[in-house]
Amino acid sequence: MSKQTRRDFLHTGAALWATALIPAITVAEGMPALEETDPLAIALGYKKNAAEVDTAKYPKRAGASGATQFCSNCALYVEQQDGMGLCTAIPGKLVAGAGWCNAWIPTT
Repeated sequence: MSKQTRRDFLHTGAALWATALIPAITVAEGMPALEETDPLAIALGYKKNAAEVDTAKYPKRAGASGATQFCSNCALYVEQQDGMGLCTAIPGKLVAGAGWCNAWIPTT
């Protein structure tokens, strides 16, 4: 029985992490875009164009700091192509990078 080194462990972990990304990339092909009329979009206050968000209803998007919030700089967003991406808060649909919803979380 061979002893596993820390380096072996890190290489294995990196390989597993990389393979976990492959399904996210390939699954997005052919995935529909989230419509603002979708019940989940309504519940989260999603807008394809962040400038159209009702800041009275969603004060998180108001002010100078709110003006910088977009799906594309949210921790839940994974960019795919053509300004669209996946969002872990909205499974099975693509969201606009220029959009916004109340689930927005800053990236660290």
